[in-house]
Amino acid sequence: MRNLVFYFCILTMVSCKPIQKITYNTDKLKTLEISNNLNLSLSIQTFGDIRSESEMNEIQLVSKQWNAKIDGKQSCINSEVLYKIPVAEQMTAIFAQHIEKQLPQIKVFINQKENADYHLEANIKHFSGIQKFSTSAAIGAQFGLIGALATANAKTHGKIIIELTDIKLFDKQNNLISSVGDLRKEYEGEFPADANCLCIYQNVNQKLSEFNEELIKLLLLEIQNKE
Repeated sequence: MRNLVFYFCILTMVSCKPIQKITYNTDKLKTLEISNNLNLSLSIQTFGDIRSESEMNEIQLVSKQWNAKIDGKQSCINSEVLYKIPVAEQMTAIFAQHIEKQLPQIKVFINQKENADYHLEANIKHFSGIQKFSTSAAIGAQFGLIGALATANAKTHGKIIIELTDIKLFDKQNNLISSVGDLRKEYEGEFPADANCLCIYQNVNQKLSEFNEELIKLLLLEIQNKE
């Protein structure tokens, strides 16, 4: 998976279409083992988006570039400008796909709570990635594809924050059956980097996969307790 991220970043550097999607490969996800046979349906209602309420998200939401100076250092950010489809819609869609892969016995809908046994509501509070700009990748890019390949293993320090709040599970009669609360994860370390600050988008996507798996396990426990 790590090599795929590197090669994606290299190809993106020479691409004229930098539009970014919030997605990841769900084909390799393992089916979750469950103790009882669940045969039910779940509707994921499009997540609310309350990121604008936090000053921490301002730079991602207003920047017209995917790089910025933060604390005096040139940094890469997952700027909103490259997400042509609303973040809430994309995060909802990939979460639904993730559930289908890991819990195939659950029939998943989006925005069809009237047709489902349960439905989920939540708000996006944070979906941000910031990492140090890679000088080595920038130098390598000056030498074309050969230079890009030579610096394909470049990494820089970064921090990714993903948080959903007010996570709630309802039954078909719209009764609240579980208030899961909030789920916040911070991922900090060395991440793949490129000269054009586009790898940050893929780094955030990969961490979203980990976040969604944890959220699914939380929801599974809640549903199993009600069945």
